[in-house]
Amino acid sequence: MEKNRNRKMNSIKDASFHRRNIKKSSTSSNHLLEIMQESSQLPTDEQITVLANFMSQIVQACVEGSSEFMTPTTANVFFQFIRHHARLTLGEMLSAIHVLVTVLRKCQEKNDNTLGVDNIGTALVCIFIVSLKFLRDIQNHNPWWAETFKMNLETINESEIIILQLMDWKLWTSDKNFIHFYSRVFKV
Repeated sequence: MEKNRNRKMNSIKDASFHRRNIKKSSTSSNHLLEIMQESSQLPTDEQITVLANFMSQIVQACVEGSSEFMTPTTANVFFQFIRHHARLTLGEMLSAIHVLVTVLRKCQEKNDNTLGVDNIGTALVCIFIVSLKFLRDIQNHNPWWAETFKMNLETINESEIIILQLMDWKLWTSDKNFIHFYSRVFKV
């Protein structure tokens, strides 16, 4: 319990440090500054469109057979749903997509076929759960996600652990990598 509190306190300190460093960075854009300065900023429809296009391209490129259901339109609906029900900020969505990219890369590096067309939807929900648990002190718990997405709680719990194992239990990213990723998604 004490270790969890210390980790959360460190993540708060890291988030504050992260915001200060991005503000000072000469490579950051005005959009990135807005994301990091306004922690309650929900993404606009235009930003969701960009995120949806990026996510659908990444999933289609890495998960064989996913192009039939992982389209920009379905990704957009997913992000709209998440924004409305979980109140995710643009920074949180961007962080979750970064986790997705990392998970897909780790699967390729490990020659691991865990993620496929039959479970990518569950994986996406769990990636958002894991990301929010890392980013927020108070987050929605797994039963809320299960009810909201009409999913089996046990499946969510097991999938969450699988996602973390695929990532070698490492979610943190450096300021430089976050700025680079933001630039890659928003092409700034």
